[in-house]
Amino acid sequence: MVYLGIDAGFSLKARSAGVCVIDLSHGISVEASHVRPSETMFEIRRMLRGRIPTAIGIDGALVRKDASAANFHYRPGYRECERLLSGGILQSRCKPGSSNSPRGKKLHAAATTIANILSEEFTSVRIVEAFPNAFLGVLLPDSAFGKKILRRKKSDVFWDWTLRRSELMRLVLEDLFPKQSGPLHCLAERLTNHDERAAFICAVTSRGAELRKAVSVGNVEGSILLPPRKFISMWAAGHLESKGVRVFS
Repeated sequence: MVYLGIDAGFSLKARSAGVCVIDLSHGISVEASHVRPSETMFEIRRMLRGRIPTAIGIDGALVRKDASAANFHYRPGYRECERLLSGGILQSRCKPGSSNSPRGKKLHAAATTIANILSEEFTSVRIVEAFPNAFLGVLLPDSAFGKKILRRKKSDVFWDWTLRRSELMRLVLEDLFPKQSGPLHCLAERLTNHDERAAFICAVTSRGAELRKAVSVGNVEGSILLPPRKFISMWAAGHLESKGVRVFS
């Protein structure tokens, strides 16, 4: 079983894209790297080395024309999944960027291109939309947000909270990877780059999708996947339930 995570990027020069492969086929291994966005597909193929992924998670807006469509298409707009993860208490904690903003359009285009290439190469593999900041953010207790967390620092703060300051990451990994959670947690601790960490969470998200344990937020326009419902903190679950997202049942 091989899980592929991709943190899409759009910079012309900076190494702003992340790729991670979690391989459970022979023991367990985690390989992650960060590259220029133009090198993303080359890096994916290099890291897969001919292996077929079991599931794929991509951080970037993914839109299908309809539920049965095989491919994704570029359609900037304020999607329902973005609305559901915005406003109220989520607004300042793990709100996604809008896919119709200037930056959002670029990220949407990059993610769509990658997803379509992969959907053609791996026709039966499920591809899902991940959002690492929300995945980690909804795990945290209310007390973690006592002080304002700057937007550019959120991913690092959330990572530190879940991996080092609590047992949250370990618990999620034990649930999704029951036989490999210990080594996987140790391997995650070695990741120091922001984009590689994000790609790791995208790969973990794809595992949650494959096991049908991930909470899905959205509709046919696009769904962002969160951790299994039992790990979502009450402050986040209550907000999502108030917007019609089933978390408690």
